[in-house]
Amino acid sequence: MKRVLAVAAGFWLLVDVLRVWAPSLITIFGQAAATPAELMGAFALAVVVAGFLPLLVVRFSRVGEARMLRLTLAGALLCRVALQLVGGGDPQLWWSSAGVACAVAWCCLAASRSGPDLVRGYAVGLALAATTHAALGTWGAVWRDDVWAWLVLLVQSGLVVAALGWRVARGPAPTSSALAFWLLPSYLLAGTWAANPARASSLADTWGLLVVVLGCVAAVGFAGRRVGRRGATVLAGLVLTAATAAVMLPDSSSRWQLLAFVVGVPALVVVLEGLAGARPSGAPRFGPVPSAAVGAVLWVLLLFAYYAGYDLGYRADLVFVALPAAMTLVAARRAPTAAVDGDRLREDRQPRAASQLPRTRDRRAGDGPIVAVGMLALLLAGLGPPLTTPEVAPRPDGPSDGHDGLRVMAWNLRMGYGMDGTFEPQAVAELIAGQQPDVVLLSEIDRAWLLNGGQDQLAILARLLGMEAHFGPAADPVWGDAILTDLPVSDIDAHPLNSYDAVTGAQALALTVELDGTAYDVVSTHVQPHGGSGDGSLEQARDLARFTAERGASGHPVVMGGDFNLQPGDDSWKALIRSGLSDALSAARPLPTSPADDPEEQIDHVFLGRGLDARLVATTPHSVPSELSDHLPVVVTVQNRG
Repeated sequence: MKRVLAVAAGFWLLVDVLRVWAPSLITIFGQAAATPAELMGAFALAVVVAGFLPLLVVRFSRVGEARMLRLTLAGALLCRVALQLVGGGDPQLWWSSAGVACAVAWCCLAASRSGPDLVRGYAVGLALAATTHAALGTWGAVWRDDVWAWLVLLVQSGLVVAALGWRVARGPAPTSSALAFWLLPSYLLAGTWAANPARASSLADTWGLLVVVLGCVAAVGFAGRRVGRRGATVLAGLVLTAATAAVMLPDSSSRWQLLAFVVGVPALVVVLEGLAGARPSGAPRFGPVPSAAVGAVLWVLLLFAYYAGYDLGYRADLVFVALPAAMTLVAARRAPTAAVDGDRLREDRQPRAASQLPRTRDRRAGDGPIVAVGMLALLLAGLGPPLTTPEVAPRPDGPSDGHDGLRVMAWNLRMGYGMDGTFEPQAVAELIAGQQPDVVLLSEIDRAWLLNGGQDQLAILARLLGMEAHFGPAADPVWGDAILTDLPVSDIDAHPLNSYDAVTGAQALALTVELDGTAYDVVSTHVQPHGGSGDGSLEQARDLARFTAERGASGHPVVMGGDFNLQPGDDSWKALIRSGLSDALSAARPLPTSPADDPEEQIDHVFLGRGLDARLVATTPHSVPSELSDHLPVVVTVQNRG
């Protein structure tokens, strides 16, 4: 049990450090969609390779594996504590990079010394990470500065410190090189969807959190029970591959996605158990440590191969369907046909006689603690979000006049990350609440990307603001645009737009709100920048003009806002104005909104359909100074003339 908890502590640390490191790559080291993906990927690879230095020290010095295992675990904990204290910028990038390097080194050494307990510890670590993340409403503890964040860090640190003090001998059987190799690549499946509460939250809010935690707890029950059965491994691999396709491929049916979250982590654990029970054919070419190191390189390459697809324009989602299939093929090819009990595995990997195995009754007796802890985890996931993410109150310095008309805010939130690379939804919510908008039109909303920390940004803001959230997927099912409002809503339409060869998809999310007896059609969108030949931005603008005209045919006045990536006077701008739309911010021009720390470009706009007037709430240009994103929000109050 000590070895299991020690492994769990290390993986829990790895998950939390990654939650900061990945978004730091695209907000501090570089800028997503601006810095070449190859350059950011090269930096990430260099960080992982830096994690091999402790392995070389072990190989060429008298420092033993056990001692270095403790040193790298302590180093990862130090970095995790530092990340709770630093305020973004370069210190965040370097502390998180050091934490990843330490965690990678620890993972490689743990693969050598943990034996069959490696998979069980991995499952427990995923369950701890998923449960705490769900209880915090998917707002990562490392980004918070409240009692809940420090409570999570205290528990995490206590577990790690205890693990550092335990003298745990090498596992009763060596870890297979196959398991060591696939261990970190398998986390791409867990972190991207299977053990990612934010991904399920985007489907079913609190119910989504519960199904992910249920799947993780079930996986703990599966882990360590039966190792190496080929039939079970193949079946689990097929289930895992099908579940991955159901969640990750575009246009997949949402009917099966919640079920996929229930079976995803248990199926992953069974496949890993199959890899753990793999029979070596002759002398292994690599031991577990070098195999795990090569797997770490594959892990970071696959991570960037997937997300770079959005910048480079290829079908990277197929990588995630191929990954579980490849793992299953390796496990099925090498796993024995007979099952071996994980708790009693001999070094020669031969199954014991039936009389030597623990009785079924004894094994079932160990299920009691798992069931009890599982019920507690579900309780935390269900009751935690409203408790740990309470609604904010409007700031006293916000506008307090009783505005007459529909107050609209449009803001590109850059996945929730400010100019310093920190995720601060509390400050974002307070700024929004201080402006007292009736409708908030949001661009670049992220609801689960591992690259952005695996958080449901929209659900977090909706809880903080006490508003109803509506989402329009663009790049994929969990990245796009949104509308927040506390007004009555009807006639919702998430309308995909033709991409015209832009690498990132676009959409127009429209709905009808009612205020003081007047119905308004509001549209949130994000025109994508286009490179190469042709003018895709112009074509998207024309599509938006047609779409707003169709919405206006109902007789309701139309308000459309967002990040249009075009400036007043552009051909795309003229196409929108010629269609009958008017510039709601004309009285405040010039009104630059990007970049937030030195605004030069006027690319965030609000357009009005016929019959609407706009007045600015303040006499100064009504963008709101803030570095909580790389764009400034714009606010306007519109009135219906008749």
